[in-house]
Amino acid sequence: MIKSLYTAISGLQANNQQMSVIGDNIANEGTTGYKATKVSFDSLVNPSSGSGYTGKEIGSGVILGDVSYNWSSGTIQQTSNSYDMAISGTGFFAVNDSSGKTYYTRDGGFKFDASGNLVTAAGNNVQGYAIDPTTGKPTGTLKSIKIDPATYTSVTVDSSGTYYGTTSAGVKTALFQIALYKPTDQSKMAKMSGNLYTDTSTTAGTSGIPGASGLGSVSPSSLEMSNVDIAQEFVNMITAQRAFAANAKVITSSDQILQDVINMKQ
Repeated sequence: MIKSLYTAISGLQANNQQMSVIGDNIANEGTTGYKATKVSFDSLVNPSSGSGYTGKEIGSGVILGDVSYNWSSGTIQQTSNSYDMAISGTGFFAVNDSSGKTYYTRDGGFKFDASGNLVTAAGNNVQGYAIDPTTGKPTGTLKSIKIDPATYTSVTVDSSGTYYGTTSAGVKTALFQIALYKPTDQSKMAKMSGNLYTDTSTTAGTSGIPGASGLGSVSPSSLEMSNVDIAQEFVNMITAQRAFAANAKVITSSDQILQDVINMKQ
């Protein structure tokens, strides 16, 4: 009976972990670029004797197997902000925080600050490639996109993610093209607060312009919505609730049997 108690407890812990994931997904149903989290569990089996497994083991419960993300694209929704940008397909925007550390995001809610820096809602600097004025093509390494407001009175962006500055004299110049990042192993991308990811892989990914080297395309004046399926999350919730109740019943039933055994000795 003691074994059944511990087995049921592992089940309760697993159900609680699953409910935490479901709650997080539902809470982020409206979060731009959010990717739903998935959780899986593995059976727990201990050897029946000191000599190892015999093939007659009784399971000892369940353990957390994996926490992963659903990388399918969310719905693309048009916005009134011409600097918003959505990714269709593979890739992440690269952004730098105030210390210069690079993170990645699918949230393209961008704007230009008073100094002409293209930033996220949290103030992180969006990365891109400077346009060579001679060739008209992106060149060099990644750098923060900054367009001097004292030189250019207006800024526009096209479907390739290229930013143009226009002077007061009406001269329009291509200045930057946004960069996308493709990780070597997408499963190594770890979520952080603020719609950010960090790449935990020991092998660095590659950066490039939209549409190149397997990278996705971009859509200005648009945002990628969360890919959370609310209907599926409610089904998952019901399943987790029923499993929790069943595991709790195993505990109460085991407790009752133990109590009956104690009563037999009285």
